[in-house]
Amino acid sequence: MKKFRSIFVLIFIVVALFSSGCTEKNLNAEQIASQMMDKENNTRDYSYTMHMNSYFGGENKETESKTMFKKPNMIKSIVTEPGKENQTIIVSDGKTLWSYTPDTNTVTKIKISKASELTKNDYTNIIDNFLNDTNVTVLGVENVDGRKTYLLETTPKENDGDYELIYKTKIWVDQETWMPLRYETYNGDGNLTMKLEIRDLKVNTGIPDSEFKFEVPTGAKIVDLGEIKPPEELSLEEARKKASFKILTPKYLPEGYEFNNSMIYNNSIYSSESQISETVELTYTKDKAIIDLAETVSKNQSSDAAVMDKSEDIKINGIEGKYVSMGKMKLLTWKLGDVNLSLCASLEKDEMLKIAESISEKT
Repeated sequence: MKKFRSIFVLIFIVVALFSSGCTEKNLNAEQIASQMMDKENNTRDYSYTMHMNSYFGGENKETESKTMFKKPNMIKSIVTEPGKENQTIIVSDGKTLWSYTPDTNTVTKIKISKASELTKNDYTNIIDNFLNDTNVTVLGVENVDGRKTYLLETTPKENDGDYELIYKTKIWVDQETWMPLRYETYNGDGNLTMKLEIRDLKVNTGIPDSEFKFEVPTGAKIVDLGEIKPPEELSLEEARKKASFKILTPKYLPEGYEFNNSMIYNNSIYSSESQISETVELTYTKDKAIIDLAETVSKNQSSDAAVMDKSEDIKINGIEGKYVSMGKMKLLTWKLGDVNLSLCASLEKDEMLKIAESISEKT
């Protein structure tokens, strides 16, 4: 999940820009941040339709979502995929988060704590990421659907880890309304990874609380998860005591990389017996560069077909595996006994294989 955090941060940057209402035409990052902070105080609610195309693994996945947000933490999102009649629905009234999955006719219920990040609209962190984690430049003026826009581009600062799926971001900001009309992300190879278009944006329309009341569909199964807390960071020794299987560790790491933390994810409280899985994630760091090693034991393990579709067949100590390059980020997947392994880092292929080959069931 860490590898996709920047995607959601940048999406929220776009939403924040929508409601900023900037009035200065000579844009720079500091002016945008100032306007965001100023206008956020006057934003009570907003709604929009987001059309998104993602291009990971050589496939184009298209989704459309209609979203409403009302302070302090009410949110409603209806997601539709082409060719599907049923819609995924997420609703929160600030106390409970409901998520409906039509394919299984299942409703998941989660109690929201006061410190929950599930429905938080945190502009302070957005601005911090926008200013401190990227370089922002104005590329020029372009027409989008007949409207003049400023084209902004963001790239990671030199000292940032380069393992992310997003390397470059383009944002088209309407000169008249100061609302972004389009948003695109690119990987380290310059390939388009995601395109986002916002339509029918409305701010401060007085959205009623009744919009955030969830009605359970007829016949749906309700899974009550109670209050969900994020997994805690553990030492390797702590993780070994809590994990239900033997954790495998690499004997080789590139120079400078050291163990940082581990986390354990277990879905047994909300999955059926045939779908139970447990994942241990080991994180190794060198400054801001990261190596992620995820190990999963599952009764019904499936691969990430969208990501691995264009992968290369490889051998790791004679065992079949998959290798894929997504810009600067590289991914290896293979299996040792009952353990499915996934190694993710921004290293060269030879280094990735060397790490993988140093992992054995005897370690």
